[in-house]
Amino acid sequence: MRSRVDNPHDHPTGRCRICTANDREALVEDLARALWDSRRSGTLDDVPLDQAAAHWQRVFHEFAQAALDILDPQAG
Repeated sequence: MRSRVDNPHDHPTGRCRICTANDREALVEDLARALWDSRRSGTLDDVPLDQAAAHWQRVFHEFAQAALDILDPQAG
């Protein structure tokens, strides 16, 4: 059985992207973009995140940061 140190999120197949990321800001950016892309299709804001209003860019970055803090509180 693997220890929590070796496998902090209890993945059956090894370490995930959160576990292996060495650039948290890039991970936050990628997650914010993925969250935005999952919700924008067919809306009035159907543009890439970097073209969205500053408010939405900030909100989705905050959502991404909060999600990562919940998933991996030791890394935050």
